Amino acid sequence: MNVELRHLAMLVALERTGSFTDAAAELGCSQAAMSRGVQALEAAVGAPLVLRTTRAVAFTPAGSAFCADARRILDDADRAVARARGETRSIRIGYAWAALGAHTTPMLRAWNRAHPEQPIRMVHANRHDVGLRDGSADLAIVRHPMDDREFEWSRIGFEARVCSLAVDHPLAERVAIRLDDLRHARVGSDAATGTTTAALWLEQGMPAPELVPTHDTDEWLDLVAEGRIVGVTPVATAHYSPRPGVVFLPMPDAPRIEVRLAWRRGRRHPETDRVLRHLRGYYR
Repeated sequence: MNVELRHLAMLVALERTGSFTDAAAELGCSQAAMSRGVQALEAAVGAPLVLRTTRAVAFTPAGSAFCADARRILDDADRAVARARGETRSIRIGYAWAALGAHTTPMLRAWNRAHPEQPIRMVHANRHDVGLRDGSADLAIVRHPMDDREFEWSRIGFEARVCSLAVDHPLAERVAIRLDDLRHARVGSDAATGTTTAALWLEQGMPAPELVPTHDTDEWLDLVAEGRIVGVTPVATAHYSPRPGVVFLPMPDAPRIEVRLAWRRGRRHPETDRVLRHLRGYYR
């Protein structure tokens, strides 16, 4: 039999959802049709692609490799159809906190003027995978650690860290804040996408302050403004999310943060290199 795009879509949906039931629901077909489609694909390929158990679905090594190729084929087909119809197909870039800070708007305006046929659209996703895992983002701007078994990335540049304080905080009148100034403070820390951990102090030979869990930018800023926590954050946050009642002060002894462009393994967007060159131009 010939391999059809619908068979590839079934395999990709199965990989994305992790079950025949959910993949069938996503594609609007029956579970039996889903199972037959994957079996037909395996017969055409001549190798098992999926390991079926009563509880879960796992991919064979051949299946994982084939699925990565299938995603690229489906993406290429979508782009070809869009071009034939004269449609634009945006590049979706996920971000969790501050995107590129003050560079965000100039970056978007410059790219979208130069490439109206393929504009960049920013997608907010305050999750560790920043929208890459479920495909809601093609690429993502990240500053937090990522699992290199699932994701790949390349450096955009570096950013300084700043300290966020309530305007009436005792330290708010200073010109700058040092890491050791915060040893008795309660410091906000977003476990999913943040860059502030105990290691920031421990690696400098200092005791770590109390870390208070937060869950997104708005909650973090609210707690800072109320004086319940202080924050340590990339300077991009100060530009992207200014808040009445909050001041941002430089931290000259805090290590700079690496800003990276990430993508899921096997799903490298065709425009990744061109996007990287464009973004890096704002960090020289």
